[in-house]
Amino acid sequence: MAKNFLLVIEYAERDRLAYLSHLETVEAMRRVVRRAQLPFAVSQGFSPHMETTFGPALPVGAGGDGEYFGVYLEDYIAPETALERLQKMAPTNLMPLSVRYADVHADALDVYYNTSTWRAEFAGGPSVLEEAFARLCEVGFIETVKVKKGKTKVKRVEFATRLVGPPAFAEGEGGKVVMAFTTRQDNEGALRPDKFIDAALDGIEAAPQLVALTRTRLSHT
Repeated sequence: MAKNFLLVIEYAERDRLAYLSHLETVEAMRRVVRRAQLPFAVSQGFSPHMETTFGPALPVGAGGDGEYFGVYLEDYIAPETALERLQKMAPTNLMPLSVRYADVHADALDVYYNTSTWRAEFAGGPSVLEEAFARLCEVGFIETVKVKKGKTKVKRVEFATRLVGPPAFAEGEGGKVVMAFTTRQDNEGALRPDKFIDAALDGIEAAPQLVALTRTRLSHT
């Protein structure tokens, strides 16, 4: 089936559904499209599937205020009609917010949206947090450890070009501390916000608890 149109859906992923894996979120959004009866295009070959494109994956447990999912359509459908159908069929915590058409030949959404703005909420500890992240930013890298087939692999992730400025801290409701920071992905990969936070708090006795992590904005820079 021909990919004549690309409908880009902005949606929010919140509360319990933030614990879906990326693949589970993809499948959930595809089910919403099917139920909305949009004229989606199907791939050719041995295992036909809905032709889609997705924004950068969220870490499991992180919510998103404005995530992106694109579906290729065979036929044009008015944006307001598509949005109405999608909203009727979507679960509350995976709700489409807006739709628009994009160039079918444009970069995949996970390539185009290369900059993420994050909001992390902690249960107190403002001075501890500021000191911890200042130390980590001075170091300039984190190390991740993977064990596969009995072999341990340590990967160093430099974030000089992947962290856009130092984190900013503010007082939140109920004594919480809110940290805002921005990451940028490149051809070498991305700085995972959860790994960045884990690395900063590693080794701190009674470290402040991370209460919530949300991507508040995806953008192209």
